[in-house]
Amino acid sequence: AGRRNIAVSGNIIAITWEDDHTSTPSIYLARKQKKANQFGSALKISGKGEAYEPSIIALAKRHFAITWEEDEYIYVRIVGPQQMGPALKLGKTKSTQASITAVGQHVLVALSENATRHAQIMLYQLKIQTPKTVSILSACPVDPQPIKNNQFYPVVSVLNEQLIVAWEDRRYGHTVIMGSESNLNQVCQFKPPIRISDKTPERAFGKGSGVARVSMANYGKGNLFAVWADKRNFREGYDIYGAPKKVGHSFGANERVQDDFGGEARQWHSTIAGHADGQLVIAWTDERDGNQDIWLSWLEEGKWSDNIALDAASGEGEQSHPSMTIDTEGDLHIAWVERTKLGGPTQIRYVFGKKLSKH
Repeated sequence: AGRRNIAVSGNIIAITWEDDHTSTPSIYLARKQKKANQFGSALKISGKGEAYEPSIIALAKRHFAITWEEDEYIYVRIVGPQQMGPALKLGKTKSTQASITAVGQHVLVALSENATRHAQIMLYQLKIQTPKTVSILSACPVDPQPIKNNQFYPVVSVLNEQLIVAWEDRRYGHTVIMGSESNLNQVCQFKPPIRISDKTPERAFGKGSGVARVSMANYGKGNLFAVWADKRNFREGYDIYGAPKKVGHSFGANERVQDDFGGEARQWHSTIAGHADGQLVIAWTDERDGNQDIWLSWLEEGKWSDNIALDAASGEGEQSHPSMTIDTEGDLHIAWVERTKLGGPTQIRYVFGKKLSKH
């Protein structure tokens, strides 16, 4: 969650994932045309080392930028229809958990870097000259103040002229969602970070409840929503919560996304997709029917819809870790991890949802 594993550029759908069928974990990419019935052969993206946690973003002209962790460092590579650029290593310090976005010829990567005693969120700005020529323009901490505790699992997004980064933060002795923003003209001039997840009452057994794996998406005109798994109702396990943001404003009040019927079940692995027409969809792993399924909710007139199970990703076996995107035409693309039986091998599944006309 927080990372993008599916993207659409033009009429090409691309999915990237971690695969260990050769006994060494590696990163692969598969693509297909939107109208095709199946994906093409998997293309290996990573090198010879152990590789994990890929993230992908669509570029122009059916190109994609992919980032991943390999042998404890973060790499970026541009993949086009006919060629694949070299892997660019980011930084000289061990790092992990990269998130990626793009603006024109610039690629922005947020990652958790072990630069000091504690892991710290860093932002790298890259420039694409050609698919084979990518250079690092700048690198800076998102929170320039001395780090008091670990910062993990960042996600990066662009809202109009704002660059926004959110992450898991341990500065209060328990995990909270923090965020900061800068202007695209000065990406390394971040404002002091603010807390996005609500402050919860201290418990007798700890300093507060936990949160996990924030994800963000833009929607409508100048809107953004951050979503995460939240354990504030600790007797129920994790629930799905989020917070909206408008251009020029801070994040708003926290909202619970899942409905009352999922109240005593566990939900996690939330992901989100938005569109300029106002569509906003959230998916997650849900156990309310006794096994792991993918459930959805979407924004309807400012409120979250009743939750529904995704037909293709529910029922027998295990369905988890969804990732999704909405293409320029407003159609929804979802990929997830499936086990046909408990404890069995995993495979990546995909389903396409056509936008319904309002007329």
